Amino acid sequence: MFNIKTIPSFSLMTAGSLDWLTTVIGIAYFGAVEGNPFMAQLTSSNLLAYSLIKLATTIVVGYIFYKAEKILMTADNQSSRAFKFTRIGLRATYVGATIALLAAVINNIFVVTQAI
Repeated sequence: MFNIKTIPSFSLMTAGSLDWLTTVIGIAYFGAVEGNPFMAQLTSSNLLAYSLIKLATTIVVGYIFYKAEKILMTADNQSSRAFKFTRIGLRATYVGATIALLAAVINNIFVVTQAI
């Protein structure tokens, strides 16, 4: 169920969920606005729809990363250079996406604390 291979996907989904939560709190209680121009209009008109889209996207992306890692680990020649570069690329993408989401969470917390 939960093992070392699921940690990157779990951390990505956790960071995405925290981004959603801090965004919704900021919008609903402190008058903050969504920084993503594609979602900003939706947050001002339908916060529930925004929440559903944001959380569904977070879950789907986390699942895709999980499946990519699982498929990659079934490769026949795991000592090849191509395998190693692909695995490094996948892990770098995990880390980059998680860091970007955590930066958004920190920004959201900063915005909310400035409004208090």
